[in-house]
Amino acid sequence: MQDRFFSQTEIAEMEKRTVDRLLEAIEAGDKEKAKKIGQRMYNEFVSMHDLYRDWVTATLSAVGRQFGDEALDQIMTEGVKAWWLPNLEKLPKGPETLPQRIKMFVAGLRGHLQPMHIEEDEEKVVIQMRPCGSGGRLVLEGKYEGSNAFLTVEKPQRMTYHRANFPVYCAHEPPMEIVDIEKNGAPFVVVEPAAVLGKEHCSFIIYKDPSKVPAKYYERLGLKKPEATTK
Repeated sequence: MQDRFFSQTEIAEMEKRTVDRLLEAIEAGDKEKAKKIGQRMYNEFVSMHDLYRDWVTATLSAVGRQFGDEALDQIMTEGVKAWWLPNLEKLPKGPETLPQRIKMFVAGLRGHLQPMHIEEDEEKVVIQMRPCGSGGRLVLEGKYEGSNAFLTVEKPQRMTYHRANFPVYCAHEPPMEIVDIEKNGAPFVVVEPAAVLGKEHCSFIIYKDPSKVPAKYYERLGLKKPEATTK
């Protein structure tokens, strides 16, 4: 009979959630162990994050290659509706809640596990991941190069902000703005894509007064800024 690989104690440890192991180390006052487990938890999460990132991007690439840009745009939009609109509904309402809404949006971006840079002026808050934890890192990792490259959308169009050779993962950003405008009249956040995607930083821009969102952000989506909010 083959010897056991693991003792019952080892199995019990393997069964635990990493966050529970982290809390145990903190409560025991074991600072070094807590630091190691914290890093382990980050490594576990970023591995799962990237697995789903790559899975989604491969699926979108297959859709685009097999069915074309129009179908890709439609499917991308339906996919975005499934998660972005419910998240927008969870945000508190009213102008006075805007700081809380921004914090909630930033908390969502923290799920990409990368450092952020945030600037604020009188009219807006600008947020950058440095680097972008999803689309940007795909470019940096060379995932759009070589024989197994993910799809680059060649033709300038709405879902590429009318730019040529646009990484397919990044093409979910225009539908986010479109479905928000269609449902709520103005986008909560607009994206200013970097001049060189992946190599420079894209900006998420939240205008404090939705009526101050420049018309160009509507026009690039083939939409017209509502007359009542035109400045």
